[in-house]
Amino acid sequence: MTTSFNDNYMNINVNINNTNNTIEIKGTLKNASSYKNKKLIAPNTYDKIASYSGSYIPFPNFDIATENTKNYYEIPNNGSIETVFSYPNSYYSDDGYTKIKSPIILIIDDLKIIYELEDKYPLKTIRDRVRGDPSFYALKDVLLPVATAEETMYNYMYAKFKYNIA
Repeated sequence: MTTSFNDNYMNINVNINNTNNTIEIKGTLKNASSYKNKKLIAPNTYDKIASYSGSYIPFPNFDIATENTKNYYEIPNNGSIETVFSYPNSYYSDDGYTKIKSPIILIIDDLKIIYELEDKYPLKTIRDRVRGDPSFYALKDVLLPVATAEETMYNYMYAKFKYNIA
């Protein structure tokens, strides 16, 4: 599958290889010689760990998502782009609510431009396997607002005491 991005800054084709979970990026940075700092960066790929609830979840922020990432490419002065990245995971913006979906990020001087790919790791739910029905957990969805992790923790605590729910 191929995705293309063409704007005032660059023209690239992104070939997504689902077999080995990589993306091949080819194209050009427009007016490359007018920028001192020019690079492509993308978050690390997803974490695949033993815990179901900890695998494939988005990173909490940009800094953690890109920490020690191998998805890094310095764009040469001629503006030519040709690199292979691991498929990037998503991360949450600084507000804690907005999910930045599998981005490729162009950084030129002090400007950061985000190009989002398809989110291969959508939100997942954990269901109550004993009862065979996820409605056991549904009361929380009705009672609790969407919030940051810290706010959610306090909201859960309040709901447990007031409504005696799990």
